[in-house]
Amino acid sequence: MIWNALRYMITFFLPVFYRRIEAKNIDNLKVKGPVIIAMNHPNAFTDPIYIAYLAYPQRVSYMARGDAFKPGLIAYLLEKIGIIPIFRMQDGGKEGLKKNDEAYRRVNHLLSKNGKMIVFAEGICIQERRLRPIKKGVARMVFGAYEALKSDDLVVIPVGVNYSKPDKFRSSIFYNIGEAIPVKDFMADYAENPAKTYNKFLQAVEPKMKELITHIDDKQNDELVYHVEALFKKDQLKAQGLNYKKLADDFIVLTQLTEKINEAARNKPELLSECKPLAKDYFRILEKNKLKDWLINPKQNKQVRSGWFVLRCILLIVCSPVYLLGLIGNYIPLATTHKVAKKTIKAKEFYSSIAIGGGMFIFWINYILIFTFSYLFSPNVFWPLFICLVLIFSGLFSLYYHPFMKKTWGIFWVLQNKKLYTKLSMERKKLISLINKF
Repeated sequence: MIWNALRYMITFFLPVFYRRIEAKNIDNLKVKGPVIIAMNHPNAFTDPIYIAYLAYPQRVSYMARGDAFKPGLIAYLLEKIGIIPIFRMQDGGKEGLKKNDEAYRRVNHLLSKNGKMIVFAEGICIQERRLRPIKKGVARMVFGAYEALKSDDLVVIPVGVNYSKPDKFRSSIFYNIGEAIPVKDFMADYAENPAKTYNKFLQAVEPKMKELITHIDDKQNDELVYHVEALFKKDQLKAQGLNYKKLADDFIVLTQLTEKINEAARNKPELLSECKPLAKDYFRILEKNKLKDWLINPKQNKQVRSGWFVLRCILLIVCSPVYLLGLIGNYIPLATTHKVAKKTIKAKEFYSSIAIGGGMFIFWINYILIFTFSYLFSPNVFWPLFICLVLIFSGLFSLYYHPFMKKTWGIFWVLQNKKLYTKLSMERKKLISLINKF
């Protein structure tokens, strides 16, 4: 009951925080029979929340760090929505590890009812575009579940979670869901040598998970990959006839660009060393002036014209009353959510989780108060409902108006700063030429 209530409460807010949410092969999770989902883990509670949202009505459970289950309301809610505590040595010591027997019993019980259980295979939550080594505990849990269930239907499904910017408002999430791996295929080897089969299983699962994410081999190249993405992604999508609105197509190009950097790191490290400072300096100037690369990219900046600027200004003026209504109804809860999340979290991996969870309650309270106050001065219930709906839809409109306004400002800046624009264009050409050597 609590799970369903929270699901409906949060459904309205999930598409607001992240601009685009997409899953490829989501039906793979809706098969009959028990499923263990082996997933990477870049973003705390956000990773399982959104896949549960996409997989609905299929219910998806998952395991979370046991030290989060402190006595009180939080622990009660976590238990009620089906989250099972799992303890690592660093979380609960030897006493915590002893409690894991009960956790595995509960996992097996859910699987016996054809449940779907998420396991964060890396054993760590960290915002990186790479797969960390999979923990052996995953193999122990999988084969332990098979022995408990005695079911050939048990499968492991690898899932890659890919964010554009995990901790940023209005970014995107793409769940790349792989094909099922039947556990029964390993049982003959397991009967002869369990320890050796654990390694064989992990060696089979790890590459399947790695191909579902954009994997940067060397952390030292993270920033360059982001820069190359900004420079090339949209042009490559168009060149390959792909749809930039589809995150599955987006992933194809990002994987290609990432692999180009990985190859260059192995075969042409001197080019990377030459490229990094140029890219860093170019994007530093853009950020300093609050600009984006599309304004400098000759293939994308067709709207950087005086006529287009005037037309955009007219649209901004015409639509400004709706934008102001959106601000009036939603700015305070939005700002409060951001402030609470920033003050509460210690690690960026938890920002979106706190912002989404806190935002859900803050926005509901905000609209309950607006409805109540409006009702006091209304002859009937129609007007308070109408006011709330107007503020909600104007708030959604503002999510698109604000970026449009920022892009218009970018066009104005370029039109007023021809000298720096020319300098940036030359630096960009030099950078593109160097990167093309990859």
